[in-house]
Amino acid sequence: MVGPEGAPESAAQSSRYAWVIVGSLWLVHVLNFMNFSSLGILAPLIKQDLQLSSLQIGFLISALSVGSVVFQMPAGLVVDSVGVRRMLTLAVVGIGFFLVLFSLTPSFAIGLAILILYGGANGVIGPAAAKCVVDWFPSVGRATAMGVKQTGVNFGGIFAGILLPVIVIFFTWRQGLLVIGLVEIAAAIPIYMLLRESPVRAKARRTSLAWGKIARLAIQRDMLILGGIGFCFMAGQFCFSTYLILFLNQEMDHSLVRAGQYYAVSFLAGAAARVLWSMASDYLLSGRRKAVLFLIALILFFSSLALVVISFFPVFSPFLIAVILAFGVSGIGWNAIYLTILGESADRDSTALATGVGYGYSFLGSLAAPPLFGLIADRTGTYGWSWLFLVLCAGTIMLLMIFYRENPSTDGKTGPRP
Repeated sequence: MVGPEGAPESAAQSSRYAWVIVGSLWLVHVLNFMNFSSLGILAPLIKQDLQLSSLQIGFLISALSVGSVVFQMPAGLVVDSVGVRRMLTLAVVGIGFFLVLFSLTPSFAIGLAILILYGGANGVIGPAAAKCVVDWFPSVGRATAMGVKQTGVNFGGIFAGILLPVIVIFFTWRQGLLVIGLVEIAAAIPIYMLLRESPVRAKARRTSLAWGKIARLAIQRDMLILGGIGFCFMAGQFCFSTYLILFLNQEMDHSLVRAGQYYAVSFLAGAAARVLWSMASDYLLSGRRKAVLFLIALILFFSSLALVVISFFPVFSPFLIAVILAFGVSGIGWNAIYLTILGESADRDSTALATGVGYGYSFLGSLAAPPLFGLIADRTGTYGWSWLFLVLCAGTIMLLMIFYRENPSTDGKTGPRP
């Protein structure tokens, strides 16, 4: 094995540096999801400033997914060929740049176009980060590393939920997003310095850009099932992160600061769950993922149903924090196990492509669901019927899990071992 400058690198050094890679990926996810979360957290202020309806807020969130859906699959193919380091660095610069542009948007239409472009940069991050983990870690321990990496998404939500409501007390929402975007552009430098291609990547020959592989993988039976599962999970996560603040602020009469604290709590629960679900899969179930994902969907079903009950019967609102915690454990804590399944569903040379295809299907959920969720709330005057939509999503996940055939072995996909 060789280091970045061609110096010999031992297996033990590779194993230790693998966790530096996870730390770098964690930071990328923190920055990216702070941006995603900011739209939901600042939704009341953006809605007032640009004079938008709840449906239009949903379209803004969905705009992020348009670019992601379009770019996920080709980005995965390019990452498999070109490598992770350059692609992830360019993606970080992109998300910071487009956030700066969005902070200057004068209208809904221009903001929508900017967020579509932002989604394109975001579409690179998922496949590239997942490929890193699959390449750097052996099968047993891989889900745990994926779980730790994915807590960056949760901590991005936590930081956004705690910091942004306070920041906008002293500054406008535009000023807050402008500063965050500039920080992200600067952060691309240390991220590039810390990232390396895996020793596996260093020894492998560069693969060609066979664009036909996208269609072949996308229509495989198990990939279609995984895509449907991801669609429903992503629909639930994006609806929750987009509308929780509005639900708490407008229907439950909580202040914006208190609502932001609840939001942060849900993402903290999700962060812990991503690691714990992954460890259970790796060390208690010997690398089996399906049973864990089914249990997550079951918790999502009942926590979404509880939100329906609380919306229609506010007398149960004292249980709200427990319900939000349960949703965090499931509706936000699902991602690491799902990404591990995607990464292990294809051969090593197609890891990023498999992740890109699965995530491409998944982001269709984040594209379609938030506007529908907002439309239901606008038409009915309550969020109760909207939360019922998430109950249906969770039920669909459990149904699809019955038909998914879990990969019985990942022996051929071990990364650098200690």
